[in-house]
Amino acid sequence: MRRLSPCARRVSRSVCRALLLAGLLLAAQSANAEDLLIKNARIVGSAGIAERATDILIAGERIIRIGDAIDGGEARIIEAAGRPVSAGLFNADSQIGVLEVDSVAATADGAADNPDIQASLRIVEAFNPASVLIPYNRSLGLTHTLIQPDARAGLFAGIASVVRLSGKRAVGLRDAAMVVVLGDAGAERAGGSRAAALAMLRAAIEDTRDYADNRSAFNAGERRDYALSRHDLAALIPVIEGRLPLLVRVERAADIEQVLDFARRQRLKLILSGVSEGWRVAEQISAAGAPVILDPIRNLPSAYETLGARLDNAKLLHEAGVTLMFTGMGWQNTHNAHLVRQSAGNAVANGLPYGAAIDALTRNPATVFELSGYGAIKTGHNATLVIWSGDPLEVMSNPRHVLIDGREFALTSRATRLRDRYWQRLNRGP
Repeated sequence: MRRLSPCARRVSRSVCRALLLAGLLLAAQSANAEDLLIKNARIVGSAGIAERATDILIAGERIIRIGDAIDGGEARIIEAAGRPVSAGLFNADSQIGVLEVDSVAATADGAADNPDIQASLRIVEAFNPASVLIPYNRSLGLTHTLIQPDARAGLFAGIASVVRLSGKRAVGLRDAAMVVVLGDAGAERAGGSRAAALAMLRAAIEDTRDYADNRSAFNAGERRDYALSRHDLAALIPVIEGRLPLLVRVERAADIEQVLDFARRQRLKLILSGVSEGWRVAEQISAAGAPVILDPIRNLPSAYETLGARLDNAKLLHEAGVTLMFTGMGWQNTHNAHLVRQSAGNAVANGLPYGAAIDALTRNPATVFELSGYGAIKTGHNATLVIWSGDPLEVMSNPRHVLIDGREFALTSRATRLRDRYWQRLNRGP
């Protein structure tokens, strides 16, 4: 038998490893593309929870048929037994994947103190798809979130991104919005005045327009200096061109009016976040076509700019025709981002129509951020959905099955593993 040379043996081993890897990838793709048939599910959507149960057939990543008594062939059957099924839930303001432990600086990548890196900070570049917060929140029904940076060095926090809580192919939209802070926080960063903050924002936008028109001259040293770095100005060009929305954190009604007027004059695409006093200027927000991100459970005046906070804020904004997206639970909104559905339930308890609350958690973020195929349970859409034990807006309901792009995820996390470990020890006794 002819012996291979050392070189040939190395090549042979490389080929074998390549073939083995290809086989594993093929097997993984086959597993991920498993066909599923969900039987007897009551679909949750804009009209609420359907009274009649129906079947949902999934092939690979997509829903291919919805109807009665579907024959799924070789598809694996999940019996919903009349339980509600919703699209996967969306939290519109968290730092999942970029914040692990608040008190450990090495695990907190959501903000930077560098004044040269403000608008150009892309939070997704620090995203960790192996974060323990991902399986925890996913097991409780959250499938998507908008991760937003915080502002520390100036008005601009950086670029927010949409991510899936899927572990792989996690980035759904790399550049989703440019985040800027006004109100109390903006005034503090601008030297103590809201007027100064707005002047700084105006200067940044005007500098960006000038830089976009004279980039070659600037690079050749033939243009005036700008307040922001070259990288920040380049990051703001999609904002002035209307391709990237400006997401402004603002609370007070008077500040909201100033932002709306500023965006109109500068011809900017706008998203408002916070809006504790949004109800006072709901008609103006609606007329401007600006979606809002808010926590419907927020009703305590934690600062002068939130004196008008009230529990029916979401209801009044909806009645004015404003597009709503939800976040929730304040300081714990990253570690317990799944509680956004509890905030939505409280909005319903305070007058918001049930279907509008579901839309704020699913369809509205998909529309605002142009996430094709997500946000509703329809033929042709991605199979990103949750089968619940009961009404998804009831605090005692829990997921029975969670799918993202047709892949079912186990409802386990570090928290459940710790629970099981110590529960077993407790049952064993001393």
